[in-house]
Amino acid sequence: MTEAQPLISVVIPCFNSQATLRETLDSVLSQSWFNLEVIAVDDSSTDNTPALLRAYAISDPRVRVIRQANAGCGAARNAGIRRANGDFIGLIDADDLWHKDYLTAHMDRFAADAALGVSFTRVRFIENDGMPTTEGTRPKLTGLRPEDILQDNPCGCAMLVARREVFDQIGLFNDKLRRAEDQEWLFRVALTAWTIEGIDRVLADYRNSPAGLSADLEAQFKAYLDLIEHVRPLAPDVVARGERLAIAHMLHYMARRAIRLRQARSVVRGFLFRALKLAPELMVRKPRGTLAMLAVVLVPGAAEALVPSMGGTA
Repeated sequence: MTEAQPLISVVIPCFNSQATLRETLDSVLSQSWFNLEVIAVDDSSTDNTPALLRAYAISDPRVRVIRQANAGCGAARNAGIRRANGDFIGLIDADDLWHKDYLTAHMDRFAADAALGVSFTRVRFIENDGMPTTEGTRPKLTGLRPEDILQDNPCGCAMLVARREVFDQIGLFNDKLRRAEDQEWLFRVALTAWTIEGIDRVLADYRNSPAGLSADLEAQFKAYLDLIEHVRPLAPDVVARGERLAIAHMLHYMARRAIRLRQARSVVRGFLFRALKLAPELMVRKPRGTLAMLAVVLVPGAAEALVPSMGGTA
């Protein structure tokens, strides 16, 4: 650590996270960027999460714990951000992991670009037991416009680092949204002069948890439609132009996600065919992923061989 290092406030929303929380905290506290504080927000857990958090707070003075009435991830993140002291805010969920140089890589980018408001990286998917997979995200990394954010969440899983100034300017997460609140927030950022850019390196792990919020695919899709209605008044022209293709992209993603979660082929087929009916051009825009999913739908036993093709946005 040097005195010149800006402070990063890392906010971790926690709810019944005892199975994975220790790994997440260890990955944050072992970062090569030492000057950080961790604000863990316990969203009224009923398992051993509170005891784990207390133990970490006792052993490492960088850890602070907040407990709130259950209100969801967005509200928990907001509670942590309000208590943050840092010039930069890092977000990670209680079942995901950062590689050792995750924060250092972001801070190098911020130091080089005063207009950069939000930074993210590519992410590797890991199994629920922590075993790595060959899958990962391949988001658009630069030149992101509101249309791009409407179509796809480049951060994928609310793992990002942002300047505190960005939150001060556009506000916190919309806690009326129980899902997709990070995508709605990024859409608001994209409407400003701040840039959102990604690092072309895999520096974080996202856990494919069958019990996670994103495992309920129909609920996740309905939440996305709710997101569109929330951002429509902010930029009606953007939404009008991009809504059809954006919804089709989300259905396409839902089909990929169903394969990752090893759900029934009928679930994959339902999402995929709805996507192609709405936007047949996805066959051209996303040929590799679409053909792989068609194989899963049409060829029994194809899913296991083709799961590596499901990662990212291609």
